[in-house]
Amino acid sequence: MRYGELIKKRRALLNLTQQDLSDYTGLSVRIIKSVELEKGNPSLGTLEKIADILGLEIVMKVKGVNE
Repeated sequence: MRYGELIKKRRALLNLTQQDLSDYTGLSVRIIKSVELEKGNPSLGTLEKIADILGLEIVMKVKGVNE
């Protein structure tokens, strides 16, 4: 599952609107929408704010040059 879809589903599961998530994170509704649609390149800080409110954990996978 892509991160935008996961965020949207988790937000819906918690009965939160995009406006609610905006209010709780301090991010604009425009940013919430763009993250859910995977538009642009959100910063790790932005994703951390959203993940924290939604009870999600960010896991990063780093690949080496030879992989």
